[in-house]
Amino acid sequence: SMNTILYVLVGLLAFSLGVSLLVFLRNRIIFMIGLRNIPRRVSQTVLIVVGLMLSTVIITAAFTTGDTVDYSITKQAYDLFGHVDTVLDGEVAANPAAVDDSGGHSISGDTYRDFLLAADKADLPHVDGYAGVVFEPVPVIDDRTNLSEPNVVIAGIDADREGPFEDIVDKDTGAVLRVADLGRGELYLNEDGADSLDAQAGDRLIVYIAGQPRAFTVKAIVKNSALTGAVNDVAREGMVASLASVQQIVGTDRLDFVAVSGTGGLRDLDTSRVVKDEVQGMLISNRLPLEVSDTKHEVIADAEEIGNFMATFFLLLGLFSIGAGILLIVMIFVMLAAERKSEMGMARAVGTKRLHLVEMFLAEGTGYDLMSAIIGVVLGVAVAFALTTAASAMFSSFGLSFTPHATARTIAISYSLGVVLTFMTVVFSSWRVSSLNIVAAIRDISEVANKRMGWRGLAFWIVSLLFAALMIFSGLASNSAFPFAFGVSLGTMGVAVLMTHFGSPARLTYSISGVFLLIFWGLTAGDRLNAIFGELEGDIEMFFLSGAAMVTASTFVIVYNVDIFLALVERIGGAFGSILPAIRTAVAYPAANRFRTGMTLAMISIVVFALTMMSAMNLNYDKLFLADDSRGGWDVQVVENPNNPIGSVAGTLSLLGSQAQDNIRGEGAVLSVSPISTTEVAQDDAVQASRPGLDIKDWTDYPVHGLTNGFIDTGSVPLEKRAAAYETDEAVWNALQTDPDVAIADGFVLEGGGFGADQFSLDGIPTAEDIYETPPVVTVRDPVSGQTRDVKIIGIIAFGASSNFMGFQMGEESWRSVFGAPGYAVHYLTLEPGADSDAVAKEIEAALVTRGVQADSLKKIAEENNALSRNFLYLMQAFMGLGLVVGIAAIGVIAFRTVVERRQQIGMLRAIGYKRSTVALSFLIESSFVTVLGVASGTILGLFLAYFLVTSDSFPAEDQKFYIPWLQIGFFVVVTLVASLAMTWIPARQAASVPTAEALRYE
Repeated sequence: SMNTILYVLVGLLAFSLGVSLLVFLRNRIIFMIGLRNIPRRVSQTVLIVVGLMLSTVIITAAFTTGDTVDYSITKQAYDLFGHVDTVLDGEVAANPAAVDDSGGHSISGDTYRDFLLAADKADLPHVDGYAGVVFEPVPVIDDRTNLSEPNVVIAGIDADREGPFEDIVDKDTGAVLRVADLGRGELYLNEDGADSLDAQAGDRLIVYIAGQPRAFTVKAIVKNSALTGAVNDVAREGMVASLASVQQIVGTDRLDFVAVSGTGGLRDLDTSRVVKDEVQGMLISNRLPLEVSDTKHEVIADAEEIGNFMATFFLLLGLFSIGAGILLIVMIFVMLAAERKSEMGMARAVGTKRLHLVEMFLAEGTGYDLMSAIIGVVLGVAVAFALTTAASAMFSSFGLSFTPHATARTIAISYSLGVVLTFMTVVFSSWRVSSLNIVAAIRDISEVANKRMGWRGLAFWIVSLLFAALMIFSGLASNSAFPFAFGVSLGTMGVAVLMTHFGSPARLTYSISGVFLLIFWGLTAGDRLNAIFGELEGDIEMFFLSGAAMVTASTFVIVYNVDIFLALVERIGGAFGSILPAIRTAVAYPAANRFRTGMTLAMISIVVFALTMMSAMNLNYDKLFLADDSRGGWDVQVVENPNNPIGSVAGTLSLLGSQAQDNIRGEGAVLSVSPISTTEVAQDDAVQASRPGLDIKDWTDYPVHGLTNGFIDTGSVPLEKRAAAYETDEAVWNALQTDPDVAIADGFVLEGGGFGADQFSLDGIPTAEDIYETPPVVTVRDPVSGQTRDVKIIGIIAFGASSNFMGFQMGEESWRSVFGAPGYAVHYLTLEPGADSDAVAKEIEAALVTRGVQADSLKKIAEENNALSRNFLYLMQAFMGLGLVVGIAAIGVIAFRTVVERRQQIGMLRAIGYKRSTVALSFLIESSFVTVLGVASGTILGLFLAYFLVTSDSFPAEDQKFYIPWLQIGFFVVVTLVASLAMTWIPARQAASVPTAEALRYE
């Protein structure tokens, strides 16, 4: 709950501020000494505030993005449903006659009239009114523009009952329109319909029903809503007329549903729930064969869940950048301590305690923290708004739009989390930098390194090892990958630290432990350790943990062997005699200050790792879904209109004399139920198996299709797995024609099941085996008629092809025995060699425009679907790219601070003959060296982990070739290097321009 998160964070914020207040009240002088450093150097303060605010920017951007998605989706839902709070469907269990010819729910005219009598008599207090509605998808041609649309929903609304439903709104004037005001042959056209047909008020539309044309005149263009034919949450083309006129042209008095309006406002979900309960009670008391669907409330709840998911998803991805921000905060305070070493030594010499130094830094850090969090929240909201505005432009062609939005709750959460996170880091950093040798600090010389820890450090690492062991045991006991992998990673580092404490060589120890962790994570990511530890379950949290662990391991390996890399750089520089002095100076500092070098490496590496990993995985999934065999040998998909069915595409084209049939080599069809109805599936669980007499199955909406013999004989949809009783994949497909009790499932059911509302997870098929002995049994059900059938799953469609053939596939006769006559069919065509699938699809759609078919190239569909996921990836990468800002900011912070720290050294270099250009070049080479190491480390680690994932048994496709996104990697590398050079250029010029005498006198 976001409210719970808010309360906890506000409490932590109050605690943090309370600690600072306690320090102020306890020792005001120390507190004010800490605060006085803030205004002393304005440029330094600005630099520190910028560094501290970056984590808050990322946190705020993540939560604000969730707010925007939540608000945008819920707004679309509220706009779609308008005054429709609840809907009534036909209750099939009580009225089997309610099943219509298309297999959908329906309400007969008699039932509707009985309901109105009962409703008027009941006079429910929270109900404004009721209106019967019918939807019919029809093909439409605009007589003026000659443009056509194969599926436009014409909605019929009860004109006598439309009073409370003020959802037919003129697009231009905003006036509420009524269907009762329509004349004979008139209708309203919604915005999407007008855009698709380029229509305007007064246009003549030709509507085809059962192949017969009927003419209508557009009286006005109205906004999209459920009652104007926009039947999905993503608006679509629609028209609206009176219920009587639509029923007359369709030739039936049935309705699809009854809309119910409550007395509350459009966003009053509490009243909506009360309305549902009142109507439900009225239906029961009058024994009416109708059931209440709380559709509006469910859609809004789903929208809020999606919004929360997006906030969590962005925040999880942002953890890489937040982690980099935390490292930057630690480094900022370590560098501040290095600058003020003499000052702190003098303070200790006159009697202050270590705790006083901690309080001084805490006071200063709190001042920076409160300022930076405010700026971070403002910039974070701006970043989120920019991202969502870009997302609207990117996804507009897919019917998605986002309205930037931020709530006060999000602002409070983001500010509190930013302050608390920075406060905790400041406390840690303050305690770390307060430990110093007084004499060495006063003389501003390096302390003699003490390789042995004190008893506190030793106790900490011993406890950490015990905790790591507990996590490993917990992970194995619960089959959870996160605690197991975290325990192994923490335990490895703990062992390395203790070994160096007891005399083991640091270089050898940390190098071996780092390499071990890298190998361990490669094997873990590829499920190659299952044979030893069993199958461990993990989710997206493993992405962050793997990155943090691998980057830490890689950083230790690099830092403790940095002299090897530096020697290589110096050797290369030897070929350029004129710049060799600058190179030798540049390579000396990273080796001398391992902590600073390692922190900078980690900041850059962890973000580049995440970007590279996402790019590599996305490219390999692209190759999987866009492969030729993913289309199953088919080239064109033709979806027929339920009101204008066609038996055969080729046959219909032949009757019309179209030459498009000459390009068709083969044809098959996939049968489906009515577009407004669903199919259900369930798998027996242990309780169901032990008590077979009870129907306690957990039914889930999931597509179930019937395949014609033409589809089975002509197609070549690849299978990923098959039952052992069938020698070949072809035998599995042929079994659908001869055995009514078998079916084939898509590959998504093994990965958690489908997308959106369609989710079903199939148990009983080993993930690591291509051939399985015992086919699991799944029950398919028609929720309209209640008819069921148990089928054995004898094959699993390859993952890449599953997006084109999603659902359970049955033979035609077996499918008809459950679902009856199909509501519509999707026809698949294979074309003659050399035929252009996109051109043929357009030719077919033009020839069959009066039949309302929708024809598309399967290759084009796959590319468009891929474009959606690719755009989403770009959005994620843009968000994660904020982490690169952290790394680049770190380069800038280090460069600026280095100039201050090395002012005397710069003077000495100039005094012994270094030119200004040589000094500047030395700084540029130093920052470039660290940046290159960080980018190389992150890139190699990302590709390393992606390779293990793609080539493992857990990847959906077998024998998948690993593809590397060279172009995107090159882009990341160039941007990072150029930005780091730009951040170093100004301090490098400052260093070069320092007067020699002034630098030598600097203290």
